[in-house]
Amino acid sequence: MRWRTLGVLLVTLGFCASMRAQDSPFLGIWRLTGENTPNEVHYIVNLPTPGGFTSLRISVNKDNRTNTEVHPVAFDGKPYATTGGDAREISYKQINVNTIERTQNRNGKISVDTEEVSSDGKTLSVKQATGTRVYNRQFSVQEPEN
Repeated sequence: MRWRTLGVLLVTLGFCASMRAQDSPFLGIWRLTGENTPNEVHYIVNLPTPGGFTSLRISVNKDNRTNTEVHPVAFDGKPYATTGGDAREISYKQINVNTIERTQNRNGKISVDTEEVSSDGKTLSVKQATGTRVYNRQFSVQEPEN
């Protein structure tokens, strides 16, 4: 792992640990698995915010170049603009505790996909028309039960 990436992750972990987490299985740090990205590392970092969470989509290629997107996730049915490498508007709908639906608008082209956390909380599957990507949980920001 590159030093820059490690530094970003450590700062993020510290930030996550200092926050009081909401009760959502999506919160935490997820890393893309599989053979499709041998020259890149992909992470999703979901941090709690009132009414939802902020989702950071981070990729680092073999040349240590990064691409970051910020997705505001609110379950109010309204579209919100993302920032970063693939700017668009996204609205989110909570299907159940482990599944959310994303409706994306890229310059008038609408697509719908889902994100689902496995029942054991270890994987996050992002299902799109082009296929499914599976991320493994690296770190959770869930509060321990008393």
